[in-house]
Amino acid sequence: MPFSLDIQQIFIFVLILIRIMGILFALPFFGDSYVPLHVRLLFSVALTFFFTTHTHTAHVTAVESSKFLLIVVGVFKELLIGLAIGFLAKITFEGVIMAANLVSYQMGFGTANLLMPGSDTQLNAFTALHRMVTLFFFLSLSLHFMFIQALADTFKYIPLQGLSIHGLFGSNIVSFSAHIFTIAIQLSAPILVALLLTMTALGLISKSVPQLNIFTISFPASFFVGLSVYVLMSSFLPGWMKAHFTRSGHELLASIHALAP
Repeated sequence: MPFSLDIQQIFIFVLILIRIMGILFALPFFGDSYVPLHVRLLFSVALTFFFTTHTHTAHVTAVESSKFLLIVVGVFKELLIGLAIGFLAKITFEGVIMAANLVSYQMGFGTANLLMPGSDTQLNAFTALHRMVTLFFFLSLSLHFMFIQALADTFKYIPLQGLSIHGLFGSNIVSFSAHIFTIAIQLSAPILVALLLTMTALGLISKSVPQLNIFTISFPASFFVGLSVYVLMSSFLPGWMKAHFTRSGHELLASIHALAP
């Protein structure tokens, strides 16, 4: 039997692809710029082929010239679903990165940006290190499957062209955004307290020994103390991340329900 596709099947394929790409391109790690574009596109197409055979499509608007406006609205709905879920998924990672930014500035890494104000690259080695460590634990604990499950849940609870935004979704966005600051404070608090005590000790030393150049000593001291506390904390990071992303997965599922008709 010859292989053939009709316009309706192509339209359904495009709708699913738009939703998947909207989610995947906003996800942490997979949506980052260092992942080649063709890899992201091929993975999106592969997932589209899978979900095309596992998605109920009987209610999808028929492709007809008289229904052009409905077709455009349907495409926009799929894009909105993908971007909304992808944005919420990305927020779950932003608090972890924000904690590194807070700590790195107090450790003195922010001085690189002050010394090179015209540079297009943000020279923050500690944030890059923390991001790599976080991604290592994230992938080794198989936490990325949470996002794949959320992607599958969108097709389970939100049919194609079936977007219906409820008030609960807005409250979920506010809750997700508020968690960024909570997570950042939770992760950075031990290091910030240690650095505060270090700066206090250096201040007392400067009063006792005025001839000592405390400004020069403060950079290596804060770096050594901050990095030491970070290494000690790293043993607790996998357990914290597992609990954090498990809770985020439940909140993400609630957000998907808030977009269901």
